[in-house]
Amino acid sequence: MKNNYVNKILSILICVAVATISHVLLLNAQEENVDSKLRTALKFKPQQRDVEYDIPTEAEIPQCKIDLYENKRGYIVTNSQNHTIRVFIDTNGDGQLDQWSYYRNGIEVYRDVATTGSGKADQFRWLNHGGTRIGVDINRDSVIDYWKNISAEEVSREVILAVAECDAGRFLRVSLSAEELQMLRLGKSLNDSVSRKIAGLQNSFNESVKAMSLSEDTQWYQLNAGFPGTIPAGSNGVASDLTVYENTIATVGTGSGKETKQVSIGTIVNVGENNWRVVDVPKIYDDATFAYTFIPQSANPAGSNQQDNEIIKLINDYQKLITETQNLPTNERPAQHKKSMTAILQIIKLSATEKDRELWIRLMADEIMEAAQNKEFPEANSYIDQIYNSVAGSENAELAAYVRYRQIMTEYHTSKLDEVQAYTAWMTNLENFVTEKHFESTETGLEVMMQLAGNREMSSRTGEEPLKWYSKIVELAGNKPIAAKANGAIRRLQSVGKIVPFQATDSAGKRFDIASLRGSYVLLCFWDSQISDMPTLSRIKAEADRLAGSGVKTVGVNLDSQADILNGTATKLGLNWTQLFAQGGLDNQLATYWGIQNVPSLILYGKDGKVLRSNINSITEIQSIIENDK
Repeated sequence: MKNNYVNKILSILICVAVATISHVLLLNAQEENVDSKLRTALKFKPQQRDVEYDIPTEAEIPQCKIDLYENKRGYIVTNSQNHTIRVFIDTNGDGQLDQWSYYRNGIEVYRDVATTGSGKADQFRWLNHGGTRIGVDINRDSVIDYWKNISAEEVSREVILAVAECDAGRFLRVSLSAEELQMLRLGKSLNDSVSRKIAGLQNSFNESVKAMSLSEDTQWYQLNAGFPGTIPAGSNGVASDLTVYENTIATVGTGSGKETKQVSIGTIVNVGENNWRVVDVPKIYDDATFAYTFIPQSANPAGSNQQDNEIIKLINDYQKLITETQNLPTNERPAQHKKSMTAILQIIKLSATEKDRELWIRLMADEIMEAAQNKEFPEANSYIDQIYNSVAGSENAELAAYVRYRQIMTEYHTSKLDEVQAYTAWMTNLENFVTEKHFESTETGLEVMMQLAGNREMSSRTGEEPLKWYSKIVELAGNKPIAAKANGAIRRLQSVGKIVPFQATDSAGKRFDIASLRGSYVLLCFWDSQISDMPTLSRIKAEADRLAGSGVKTVGVNLDSQADILNGTATKLGLNWTQLFAQGGLDNQLATYWGIQNVPSLILYGKDGKVLRSNINSITEIQSIIENDK
């Protein structure tokens, strides 16, 4: 039975491949052995070539396995370490594959998606370590027609690759279009100025390609952009706030020896949520290259000097170290981390402003903590102690708090105590941290209080300890968003036995009011797609389906960043509940109203419209809660 279904899926796969991926060399569809099926699956490649994913060698293929995926709508390929390397599925049950996922080190990094029922991918998504890009192919010719999502960093990388490949189309896809310019709602003078700039981008780009002479194998290393700036509504005729990076520079390696060069990318402007565009043609950076479009240039811009050049070189060296580290075996990483620390310390020493120094100190603290978490930097505690000691006595309490918290986390990740003792020591350190007067009102201090409250919620039924911390946040945070989140958590913890109003909009745009379900038990399930591949959500669905027979109505409260992500996951898992949605992910208005920090989270309303339980640890508790209510 199982083999027959795999044969059926592979037949579908082959048909789709013939129609959509002409470069794939397919095996004989009639071959019955598992090895042939596996090799057929491994012939598939991402529609876009800019993807780094795991490709088993010929010697490794026999150790790979192919099996049915969830709900028997596709299949999954794993390697000898049991890491997922491919998942190809039919998400809507129409009998043909419409989602092809590729993995690296067990984590999905790229996905081809067919959204129209044609069986041919028209959306391309980079995920997790792969990035944030979402490209759309309108005519399904495997060429991206426009970017739905792309970060400023990824835009700069696209520009560099477009130059290296002499591809004007690739450059224009990340350039501001006339239609997007109108969406920015600029004043007439500024609009005309930008319009003139972008009108000649294609011709200027072709000239720039010839002048720059980047090799075809040029590699993008990083974007040097500093902080973005916001031009406020009403300034220079701008109708709404406009966010831009000005005078950005990309560091690249070109030629067989990967000579490091600085390329001026110029202005990068935000045209939507995680969507950015350039307005300048790239050019080799020199001391006189300053590219400003929206934010006026300083009257006396500081020119590059020997110290600036030295910092740029150090930053390039540091970026190379980070890139190399990812490909090193674990036993070689401690020495590499020491080199990274040395490079950062030199950059901090040469940085011209306190703001620059602070950015690098924060980066150093983050890298130390991450290396400690990965168990690959035995000297982590020594380095984080040095950094903290250097900022502990400064007037910059925010920076000191930031580093101190990462020092606590580093100590936790490197602890030699058993799991319970290490956790207890960690919680004690966090409590001591937030009771220090110079830390408690800092951004980090407030975030740690929120973390403490959440941990206390999971380990205590009374709610008294978490309420103490949530109330402290409200007291100290003023009008900051974290105060609203803490107030929501207080509302949730004090909701039992009360009628708590809850109104929202579902994924179809219809208004929802929980009062309309009075007379039924109502289970609110807060979830997002990051847990969709975990058994937890599948168990919740199974139990919710069973409870439906007892009259329990489950309402999903989705905390994904985008509605199409919600819809795809709901379809894939068969979540046929009402799904409430608002933009903002875990920080959206629905999660804030209830003070939700983690997913999944469950809240149960009784038939009388009052909250029965607000901190349910397991879906299996629901039945007993209902029985005790009768």
